[in-house]
Amino acid sequence: MNLSFFDQFTSPCLLGIPLILLSMLFPALLLPTPDSRWITNRISTLQLWLLHLITKQLMMPLNKNGHKWA
Repeated sequence: MNLSFFDQFTSPCLLGIPLILLSMLFPALLLPTPDSRWITNRISTLQLWLLHLITKQLMMPLNKNGHKWA
């Protein structure tokens, strides 16, 4: 079985479905959809807070030291 140098970078598939799609869709499926009559409790508030915190950390620009390191 001959493989090229770049075969290690190919996206893995399961039954013809790229696993990157499943990994990106799965966290969204774990979050419940809010209803208009939904009263937030501690767990849902914590989930929403963590979601906002993680999104904020992912979307924040890098500082100068981060640019130099990357």
